Amino acid sequence: MYKLHVLDGELDNLIDALELARDQRMIKQALRHFCESNGFDRFAHLNVRSTETCVLTTYPAEWQRLYFDKKYALIDPVVISAKRNMEIFSWSQDDASKYSKDVKRFFREADDFGIRSGLSIPIRTPFGGTAILTLASEQRRVDFAGIQDTVRAMNAVAFAHAHLNRVAAAPCRRTKYELTPREVTCLTWASLGKTMSEIADLLQIDVRTVRNYLDLAREKLGGSNIAHAVRLAVMQHLI
Repeated sequence: MYKLHVLDGELDNLIDALELARDQRMIKQALRHFCESNGFDRFAHLNVRSTETCVLTTYPAEWQRLYFDKKYALIDPVVISAKRNMEIFSWSQDDASKYSKDVKRFFREADDFGIRSGLSIPIRTPFGGTAILTLASEQRRVDFAGIQDTVRAMNAVAFAHAHLNRVAAAPCRRTKYELTPREVTCLTWASLGKTMSEIADLLQIDVRTVRNYLDLAREKLGGSNIAHAVRLAVMQHLI
């Protein structure tokens, strides 16, 4: 383990650098400097939404490809903890033993790319989204000195998030969902204002079966209810 600086001393420099940033390259440079000035090796800024994940990072390109191709955002404990608790936290692969077999495999693959421990700063974004700035280390565990002003740290991440949205430069990966033809049909009728009973009559199937199709589609899309699932399907041009 090695000693890290208290991040507070670099927060003002980060905010100043972001204010001067005019494009993605300058934002990335500011975040990289903040990362390395505090003893970390890489950073990742993730903007996680229901339909896509946008990333600005210095992680290896091959790890980024694996992460998105294998949909690791769905099981990544850093992302899950950030969305659930919405507070600054440190993490380490040394904690992998408490997770499922899939998550342990995720940690092993991250280890191959030198992503072994770190610090994550999450913020809420519009429409149920989450943005996370993660500072990662090649060490098994970091001796993190701490953040005194957590509000200012989260404000700095919000500032970076706002600037990335402004320049609209961070690459996005859309999550691909495989809906069955029946699920698409039921969602389409629901989007047109039809009730489950009316959809059942139209398709000549049982109401319970319609409910099952709609529930399955909602779960695949990550919707909180059927109306939300319809909205997500429309946004992704699935119906």
